Amino acid sequence: MKRTLLLFLLLPVMGISQNVTFWTEDFGFGCNNGQDADGYFSIMNGGTWTVVTLGAESDTPNQWYISAEENGNDAGQCGSACGEDPSLHIGSHPDILGDLGAAYFEGLADFCGLIPCGQTDRRAESPVINCSGIGNAVVNFNYIEGGNALDNATLWYFDGSSWSLLVDLPKTDLSCSPQGLWTAYSIALPASSNNNTDVKIAFRWVSNDDGDATDPSFAVDDIFVTGDFAVDLVPPEVICPPDLVVTTEDFCAVMADYAGDAIVFDDVDPFPTITQEPTTGTDLQAGDYPVTITAVDNSGNSASCTFMLTVIDDDNPTIECPEDVFVQVAAGVTTADIVLADAVATDNCGLNGIENDVVGSANASGVYPLGVTTINFSVTDLSNNSAGCSTVVEVVQLNEDCCLADFNCDGFISVADLLYLINDFGCLSGCIADLNEDNVVTVTDLQIFTGLYGTICP
Repeated sequence: MKRTLLLFLLLPVMGISQNVTFWTEDFGFGCNNGQDADGYFSIMNGGTWTVVTLGAESDTPNQWYISAEENGNDAGQCGSACGEDPSLHIGSHPDILGDLGAAYFEGLADFCGLIPCGQTDRRAESPVINCSGIGNAVVNFNYIEGGNALDNATLWYFDGSSWSLLVDLPKTDLSCSPQGLWTAYSIALPASSNNNTDVKIAFRWVSNDDGDATDPSFAVDDIFVTGDFAVDLVPPEVICPPDLVVTTEDFCAVMADYAGDAIVFDDVDPFPTITQEPTTGTDLQAGDYPVTITAVDNSGNSASCTFMLTVIDDDNPTIECPEDVFVQVAAGVTTADIVLADAVATDNCGLNGIENDVVGSANASGVYPLGVTTINFSVTDLSNNSAGCSTVVEVVQLNEDCCLADFNCDGFISVADLLYLINDFGCLSGCIADLNEDNVVTVTDLQIFTGLYGTICP
């Protein structure tokens, strides 16, 4: 875990980037012969080269040597024999011709087994290249390569966990035949090398036994790796708050700002940019929401964490039913066509719909029989919370023997009858309280009623 203390130690350095050479290999000095590359300890970088066999080989494969039998010349110079600058190169098996510099052996086509042959598939792997604090690394070297399409050298890269082909090296100029022209070459390492402490490179040589060996084979020298030193390559560390459960209030739910609840460390930038997805203020329904907190430092390194936000809607909807209805019908009439207002419901997170147990919808208008009918309305929200209410419809049949203004036929003209008249006031056509039968309930009808008020009848 990166600690805040590192901020003060690294900030002056990390603020400045410079391109440096941080790893080199020149394979020593002096004229020597036949030194096996496998197990070669490099004084330059304090590591050991290793050679591994990758594919099918003969009993006398070509070998990787480190010696000055192929002198490590500068770029632009022709290849030459023993000097004072050893190179890593492919020579023949010690039991065949041995180390003759970058000269390999194949034998004769179709005679492998009868005579020695040189089928080879070997990779010479570098010591570890520590790229800690390094970005944009580039490997540079001088090399010569002959061979042919079937006898070939390639450059490989190790990221700490696996090897991958970096490039099939192009053949170099053979105008200095048979030695070849030493050529400078550079190639950027993959981004996975940034700040990687366990990088390696390797040179792989593959040759068959068809007898068509074209010298030089392959030789390399003066390897050096450059990169941008003191670049901040370490992403922030982000620790999310624990999973959270919230319940709804008068509103459903709105995404809060949880970025401030995350714990963020960075080894260089004291104030990384912190963002949240979904963003603060996003409307939420009930459900589960993964919330991702991302921190980006001022060098563009980023890291994220995610926690789960669960929104629970535990609030019931509200519902308002239409008012109760009392209707009188004429003698002999057994039903009434009743018009009701809609039931109205609200909820903080959304409704599924309103139903009633008479006609099944939010509106219960229809034909009702004599007597009392209770209409039950119900509503559910999107989380299946529910609410209900009811409306009563009462249909009463008038008695023909009732006297004028005894609207409820109880034998007495009283306040109960006045309520009927008030309810019908302004009614047009067929109204119970139309005492003068002029098809409208007006003040005239009220005057008639007042004259009869208190009367016992019949």
